Amino acid sequence: MHLSTPLPDMEEAQRRDARTYSRAMMLTGSPRSPEGIRLVDLIVEEVISPYKAMRGQLRPSSILKYRAITGAFLTDLLAAASVDVWCKLATNTNAQSGRPGGPQAFKTMRDALGEAELIEELPGYIRTFSLFGGKQTKAARTSFRPTAKLVELAETQGIALTEWHKHFDMGRPAAPGATDLLEKRGEKKSKSSEPKRLAVNLTEPMAAKIVADLQRLKEHLRAPGRIEGIAFSGLRRVFNNGDRPDFNWQWHGRYYSMPEADPYERMEGSAETRKRVIRIDEQEVEEVDISASHLTILHGLLGMPFDNSRDPYEVYDLAPGTASVRDSGTPRGFSGPKVDREKMKAWLLIALGTSDPAAGGSKHNLARRAGLGRYPFLADLPSLGIGPLDLQFHEAEILRLAMEELMLDHKVGFLPVHDALIVAKPNIRLAKSALTGAFTRYFRETLGLAAGPEPRLS
Repeated sequence: MHLSTPLPDMEEAQRRDARTYSRAMMLTGSPRSPEGIRLVDLIVEEVISPYKAMRGQLRPSSILKYRAITGAFLTDLLAAASVDVWCKLATNTNAQSGRPGGPQAFKTMRDALGEAELIEELPGYIRTFSLFGGKQTKAARTSFRPTAKLVELAETQGIALTEWHKHFDMGRPAAPGATDLLEKRGEKKSKSSEPKRLAVNLTEPMAAKIVADLQRLKEHLRAPGRIEGIAFSGLRRVFNNGDRPDFNWQWHGRYYSMPEADPYERMEGSAETRKRVIRIDEQEVEEVDISASHLTILHGLLGMPFDNSRDPYEVYDLAPGTASVRDSGTPRGFSGPKVDREKMKAWLLIALGTSDPAAGGSKHNLARRAGLGRYPFLADLPSLGIGPLDLQFHEAEILRLAMEELMLDHKVGFLPVHDALIVAKPNIRLAKSALTGAFTRYFRETLGLAAGPEPRLS
């Protein structure tokens, strides 16, 4: 992705694409062939060591550290460049521990390769913005790419970019431990505050069960050829309100990628980016999405019928005095002008995300009026006692049941994305069946309610 465009000439859109499609550096690789070993030694002896000697004492013990980090760094760098993408890596101080050679060796290597014009960087950033009245953070890691000079240097050692895998071994990221799989956070004290991370007692029955489920998923999804195109080491779950006395692992609970791997669930460009980048079971992928997932679940929790034959975001302006036309799908069988789907979707996201249909201000008046016309019970959101963390938990549990079926009964791969499952294209029908069945089992067997709504899947 824009590997040949000179860095100073890259436009903002190109820089955004470079970051979006970049692959996380896991730094678990090493040279596997004599040519690979020679390239690493050449860079250490003729680039890194002289750079260090000019700026301070070069200790013999440091040479081994430079070889370790350079081998790992080159492996990720060349692997990504071979498929025309950049690499990304957290370079802040807190992220330095545990890397081959240690943090000082990484810094020296990075500075030396940059000065020798063997690598280029796109700086990372942290930005804050407001969403639903609260503070949100968006961050990007530093991105790296090899220069033409480094690619040519590799070729002089007999290493073609297209054959990097013959000379370097990617290794395998360490499997996350039990304490990495489950995260508990405290209650959010204000809209702008960040919830505190709390200790997890893995002897608690519910915590132990959740971790056991995640470990089974980890073993299944880390099988060779299962998940490709991204750096992947497993899934974790994050729960909220862990400091409340009535906490019992029932709030939030969504699935996320591991912190050091590619955050596929929040890739810029969303589904289209994931479809381009990810391969599951060595095949192209599609996302099976639960349309208006939280609204669908809310219907089930309230015991209300849900019409999955009609787009949940299809609403009409029912304002008094509006010229109406016949539409059997709306209250009293009449409707006014159709409301823009994206506007309705935006209002519904805000209303369910805040448990307040009045949230969002006057710009949502049209969608709000039309939405309440089709779903009048949403006017009672503030008093229902069902908030966004509840809905996210129910959603995650439904996905858990669907994933278990795909894993145990069908032995196929998948990745969860909040209200969707990513699967190989030939397995779309399996995923839809698993999600539909999961809704029924969850409402009937887990919650003891009626069979529950049949979701509209796309």
